[in-house]
Amino acid sequence: MAKQKPFMLFAYGTLTNPWVFRAVLGKDLTRQADGADGVDTILARRAILNGFTKISPDNTYQYAVPDPHGRIGGYIIGPLPPESLARLRKYEGDNYQRRTLTVQTEDADERAIVFLGDRRKLEHAFGYEFHDHFKQEVILDEKIEDALRATEQEQLRTQEDAAVQAIAELRGTTIRDLRRQHFEAGGISDYAIRHSLADSPLPTYERIIHDPEARALSGNYLRFVVRQVILNQIESHILYDCRYELGAMSPGDAFYDRTLSLLAALRIVNRLPALAGAIDQCLHGLSFRDSHLVDYVRQAVGAARTLYNPARARHELNFIRQHSHRGHIPLGVELEFSDIGHGVIEDPEGAFHRDLRYDGFLYFRDFALDTLTWRLGGHIDDHHTKASDGPRRGFFETALGNLSIESNISKPVTNDPWTLNQLIHQTRRFYEVSPHSVHISLQLRSSRPPSADRPLPLAIMKCLLAIAGEPRFTEDGRFIIGRAVGDEIRRGSPDPTMLFSQVTWRRSSDSPDSHALLRAPTGRGRYVQQFKFLRLASRLNYEPIIIALKGIQLRLKPGNFLVADQYRQVPKLQRLYDRLLGWAAQPEPLSPKDTETFLNAVYEGLMAERRGQSAHSPAYIHWSLDRLRAMLRRFNDRLAQSTPT
Repeated sequence: MAKQKPFMLFAYGTLTNPWVFRAVLGKDLTRQADGADGVDTILARRAILNGFTKISPDNTYQYAVPDPHGRIGGYIIGPLPPESLARLRKYEGDNYQRRTLTVQTEDADERAIVFLGDRRKLEHAFGYEFHDHFKQEVILDEKIEDALRATEQEQLRTQEDAAVQAIAELRGTTIRDLRRQHFEAGGISDYAIRHSLADSPLPTYERIIHDPEARALSGNYLRFVVRQVILNQIESHILYDCRYELGAMSPGDAFYDRTLSLLAALRIVNRLPALAGAIDQCLHGLSFRDSHLVDYVRQAVGAARTLYNPARARHELNFIRQHSHRGHIPLGVELEFSDIGHGVIEDPEGAFHRDLRYDGFLYFRDFALDTLTWRLGGHIDDHHTKASDGPRRGFFETALGNLSIESNISKPVTNDPWTLNQLIHQTRRFYEVSPHSVHISLQLRSSRPPSADRPLPLAIMKCLLAIAGEPRFTEDGRFIIGRAVGDEIRRGSPDPTMLFSQVTWRRSSDSPDSHALLRAPTGRGRYVQQFKFLRLASRLNYEPIIIALKGIQLRLKPGNFLVADQYRQVPKLQRLYDRLLGWAAQPEPLSPKDTETFLNAVYEGLMAERRGQSAHSPAYIHWSLDRLRAMLRRFNDRLAQSTPT
């Protein structure tokens, strides 16, 4: 028998995803020739297969079939060792046939193995009904459920539904990514699903089991875990039981699909009188030293089943439906929490600033909270990087609508200011951590960013800071704008900066053949203006503030304010920064002219929100302007209390 030789593979579907490729063959892909070792890391080069086209009759797998006018872009990968061929055959399954064909690369024609769709089997296997998106979702859920049960049998062996759901919680980000890839990247196979869920051990806190500081804080972290899992499970029950109601209320596929179910779950959990007792019961009988993380998650799954009430869920969804005031501009939000405050950024090693509850969330990943909080986009932000594999101190941040912190893929949360205000306050109430700040995002209508150096007028910035920039009295009786005077959103050296507003590019999905990659992360998305000056506080009603930000953005289209290069190079921004800072340190009353400039800009922007027309009713706009006027009047009244008569 002839000895098998290494071979080249032409991949055009799910195998072009480096994550799937590793799950199937245990090897990494690279597009850099000097990064390939031919053993653990394999070279992938762009290539084209002529005379074929791709079809996906089941909206899951992609099949290459003959087409005299067609061509398929993909990658030629290899050389691969002979033993990889058996794993590829198993992965591809019965609906594919293996052929060796010529593909075109940048340098030359090359021969490669291609797995083509077996047209006869495809015509026998698939029908029109497989194009139904909902049925595909159901089929995908069943595949994931089967894989979870198999994983439970291999890793826990309890045959309990609660154990299966506990594994689902601890594999939450993996399941999230499987779903996203299934519908955005042309499908994901049963094989990849099983191996993604079963090939690695469940998260544990084994790394810190003998750490005395971690042990001292473990009760707080485990309480956080149980509380989060109860919320997650109730949200999942709502998503399953109220699919019709949620579908009727949804603003569309462009928005995060869990916004309303999360809001309903938060409202339910925050009002549960039995929640504290249920959490205590979950912790009872377990210990940090002798139990496992999955044991706590299993207890929380069971507690959620007893706490969930379908009638209450429908009541909350009806309440949300009755109170919503949809606009047109997509909105998003990020919330920051910390018991330390901004000191956690200044002192990341914890030499001077510690908290007795979470120690700056140093053990966040050890308790799998990066996975358990994914529905709300939970992560630790040290103001240097958004994602990290290692332990670090920082703010606990929720970025609702974020589909991948690592890849910066997100969707807007809602187009309704009332819903966003509710999410802000319900999330603030849910987490037992001191609230710090809130960042509100507005999707820009233009496909091009606004002029980078176009600032807001001083009067408008003063009004915004007066409303939501933490105006307060100091211990010595002075009245200041706390967010602007401190070092939370500004830096004085080496060059002045202020994180007041920032335009960024947000991807809402991977690029059309994003998983055929190893390429720069482009993909679909839009420019977003993020306002970062706002304090997260229980007393603030963010609904009219969101309306104000929306109107101002639509009317004035501001750029960034303020990065170091702007301060160095744009004199008008230097002057604006210096005048704003001087006013924030010693505020003067807002004049009637300031107030009217602000309110007029809000009104004019709102009246042109949707194709030159207003998106909200005149009564709602009038209510919003009236609330804003009252907030500005209240600021002047408080300021008068600090002024000697």
